[in-house]
Amino acid sequence: MPKSYSSEYVDMLNAVSMPNNLGVVLAKACVKANIPQKLVARVFNVSRMTVHTWFRGGEIRSGRRQLIIAFLKILEEDTAKGKFPLADFKSAKEYIYDLISKEPA
Repeated sequence: MPKSYSSEYVDMLNAVSMPNNLGVVLAKACVKANIPQKLVARVFNVSRMTVHTWFRGGEIRSGRRQLIIAFLKILEEDTAKGKFPLADFKSAKEYIYDLISKEPA
């Protein structure tokens, strides 16, 4: 089971003001929704270390940017519907697997 976000990381993330950094925006959304880095990596078919780098403001290649923006839009819509925060890893895994198994409309 992946470990949850540490309180130190959440505090650091809340203190960071980088609204134009897509990775930091993604990190804040995932922390708020309680979606672990391991599952975010699965969504984008990248390593957990890549997600770790993104979450700390690292570079995101242009090929992934549109996918991340689309993912953030889905998280925003589901937040408005009251689906977050997810209770535990099992519910996060179910949410992500349901999301990535859907065919585009």
